[in-house]
Amino acid sequence: MKGYNSLFNNVKYHGPASGDVSYMGKGNNSLFAQYVSKRIDVDVNGKFDVIAHGGSTYIQIENAGKIHILTARDAAKLIRKAPGYKNSKSVRLLSCNTGSIENGFAQNLANALGKPVYAPNNFIWATPSGKHFIAGRLKNGRPDYSIKGEFIKFVPGGNKYGK
Repeated sequence: MKGYNSLFNNVKYHGPASGDVSYMGKGNNSLFAQYVSKRIDVDVNGKFDVIAHGGSTYIQIENAGKIHILTARDAAKLIRKAPGYKNSKSVRLLSCNTGSIENGFAQNLANALGKPVYAPNNFIWATPSGKHFIAGRLKNGRPDYSIKGEFIKFVPGGNKYGK
């Protein structure tokens, strides 16, 4: 993450509730963040929620109007600094596809943080009421309810892929 030292000092945490942090901006792509911030399962059993756009090997954050793609190691540096993280027992990624491959972003984040990480194995969606679910995506960008997904648990120390 060469050249991003100021990123670690200047990130604004816009978490809507204690027990989480959102790295999504307030632009047109933030409807998911707005909707998921209304969820009722914040801080379930000590989980620290991270809201960000994601993929199998990265998360995307917005800072000062710029988009940054972060590896698990760099994301761990930011998450450790987030208010409320220190007392968490685990991390839950509310970030699309971050748990979709065995040795991808979620596993590497669990290794870097030394805590279990729960991540979706497909796209994560949220309704205006805050209910969230994991499903595939149709060509038109809408949820594909015929392809169900789930949160996968990744534990520190290796390729332990399971529920």
